[in-house]
Amino acid sequence: MRRATVPGLVRRTIHWLLLAVTILFLITGFGISEFRVVENITLGWLTKSWALRLHDNLWIPFVVLLVLHICLPFVFKGKPKEVEL
Repeated sequence: MRRATVPGLVRRTIHWLLLAVTILFLITGFGISEFRVVENITLGWLTKSWALRLHDNLWIPFVVLLVLHICLPFVFKGKPKEVEL
C-alpha cells in the first residue's frame, strides 16, 4: 500500500477539483460568446442558455476552491498524519 498524508490528500483533491471547475468555467464562457462552435463540438449538448446557466452558477464553487487552494498551506502547518491508501 502507498502511504499518503491527510493534508496531501485534501490538497490534491482540491487541486483537481479547482482544475475541473476552471476548465468548465472557461468552456461555458466560450459557449456563451461562441455558441455555434461549442454547440457543434458538444453535439448540441451545451447550448447558449445552458452555458449561461452553468457559467452563472460556477463562480461560487470556483471562489471557494480558489480560497481553499490559497489558504491550505497555512492551515496544514505542522507534522502531517499518515494514512494508508
